[in-house]
Amino acid sequence: LTFFCYGTWFAAGLFLWPSYPILALIVMAVTLALQSSIMHEVLHGHPTRNALVNEAFVFLPIGLAWPFRRFKTIHLRHHADERLTDPLDDPESYYQALWMHEEMPPLMKFVLKVNNTMAGRLVLGPWLSCIGFFIDDAKHVIAGDKA
Repeated sequence: LTFFCYGTWFAAGLFLWPSYPILALIVMAVTLALQSSIMHEVLHGHPTRNALVNEAFVFLPIGLAWPFRRFKTIHLRHHADERLTDPLDDPESYYQALWMHEEMPPLMKFVLKVNNTMAGRLVLGPWLSCIGFFIDDAKHVIAGDKA
């Protein structure tokens, strides 16, 4: 599956892009989603028990937005918390505390409302996740967190 994923991504970029750039972008986006899914399985210890072997399956970050080891750290912290989906404690929660939601600007409330639809999750979700990831990491860097 990993070879198929990377092979399809490269083939779309090399062969489809020159003649059919829109089709190439669609194919590359789907393979990027597949690669993200493979990354998720690898960080949970699949397909082998050896972390280095597993990491070799996702060594090439075709998405370029989620460095694997940083994603692994954040995602495993998400699972290690008994308060899964707690908006104040879970690093991956989509939920907001009511007081936080009420203080948001109307445009942001609208964006989050759209994001709660299937189409929103497919179109806005990846953008919101990446933006949130970068903002959160920037806050940690500014606060002096060297990790």
